[in-house]
Amino acid sequence: MSSIAKTRLIDTLPTLDVRPRELQVLCLGMSRTGTLSLKHALTQLGYRPYHMSEALIALRRGERHLELWNEAFKAKFEGQGKPFTREEFDKFLGDFDVLEDIPSILFADEFLAMYPDAKVILTNREMEGWLASMEKTFSTILHWKTLPWLCTRDPVLWGPYVSLVNRIVAHWTKGNPGDREALRETYVEHYSRVRSMVPKERLLEFRSQDGWAPLCDFLGKEVPGEAYPRVNDAQYTVKLHKYLYWMRLWKLYRTRVGAGVAVVAAVGLGYWLNGVKGGRL
Repeated sequence: MSSIAKTRLIDTLPTLDVRPRELQVLCLGMSRTGTLSLKHALTQLGYRPYHMSEALIALRRGERHLELWNEAFKAKFEGQGKPFTREEFDKFLGDFDVLEDIPSILFADEFLAMYPDAKVILTNREMEGWLASMEKTFSTILHWKTLPWLCTRDPVLWGPYVSLVNRIVAHWTKGNPGDREALRETYVEHYSRVRSMVPKERLLEFRSQDGWAPLCDFLGKEVPGEAYPRVNDAQYTVKLHKYLYWMRLWKLYRTRVGAGVAVVAAVGLGYWLNGVKGGRL
């Protein structure tokens, strides 16, 4: 165990004497239930939420959050290494006062125990709509033909990102990513478990269409003058991932052959690898 501990990425980060921001809110609803809209809403209310998107943004600062989450996941669900403590999570989450979306929700039990005073928001949506959204996003993206090729060549973003998402989806579907019923069961079990662990006075059941009023009342905030944000539909999510795909592909080639040639090479390679009319991923 000691040899494993010495090689953990989390052990290379400094321990914080004091958490820069007090953790105030845990948003434990499943992905594709309005979590990004909620992130925008909470930001407008003065919070700093940690959403899956922050793990990607962290790369700009040279922070390897995707690798850290893979490490935490493997420790909890695969028995590889020591489970992260509160002090270890705070090493890279300490600057945020809200946790939401994957991969945070995979550690709902831990975070509820670590931050017993945090308020809990449970975003929700109609089951069939959620399943359809999952199929249009996660299932679509993970089945791009060229994704394995890019993952082996991009150990910074796509490699650890796809590794993490594949792990999460496999966990949710009991090892069978195409099992719609297993995904349905996971959804129901997750919500039932959170509800059983959180006192009603600390829990807000929330849907995006509810708007500002219940959210602000729960958090003790003034209702903003503008409409509640609505972002991140399935089409937007796929487009965003395509953008990230082509940007990383271009960057990989740019460093080897120069910017001009990289554009032509990246586009041509995309068409060739996919073998699909229209160059779809």
